[in-house]
Amino acid sequence: MDIRRADETLAYHAARLLLLIRFCGKPRTGSPGALPGIEGRTLLAKLDFFLRYPAYLKRAAEILKKDLSNEDLGLIQDDEVHSVESRMVRYLYGPWDHVYYPALAYLIGKELVTTEVRGGTEVFRLTPMGWDVAGQLAQEPAYGDLARRADTAYRLFRQYKGSGLKGFIYDYFPEVVNRGLGAMI
Repeated sequence: MDIRRADETLAYHAARLLLLIRFCGKPRTGSPGALPGIEGRTLLAKLDFFLRYPAYLKRAAEILKKDLSNEDLGLIQDDEVHSVESRMVRYLYGPWDHVYYPALAYLIGKELVTTEVRGGTEVFRLTPMGWDVAGQLAQEPAYGDLARRADTAYRLFRQYKGSGLKGFIYDYFPEVVNRGLGAMI
């Protein structure tokens, strides 16, 4: 494997997770002491699923009776709804990607994200530098679609915890969770 390609892939996944935490984390402010965070890897992975698969985000909005525009989905044309940002695998509890471990470690090592354990749940929180970098990424054309999609995912799922969003995926997207363990989604 080309090491440079692996680094580019890791950087892409790390950037996507940084945007995800900025736009889907709570609280949604950038003030010191109130930087956004996502509680738990389950919630992180399930929100990331909707960023990667805009067709499922669109279907989720329909299920929740919310109208979404192509702009909300980060799409230019209707047929892009079936695009896939990057594949995930069927894991024990639904969609997952093993890249979370190195990507989160990378973000922590670069001091863009911190972790804390609160009530037995790991919280991934942006640092002030992480907030700034995510804001810069959101302005880049290459990441604007993900930023819009993350903002849309927050608006649709802000009331969900990890187990609730996992249940939503299990209830409404059986074609995802009925695949064999390790199967590509």
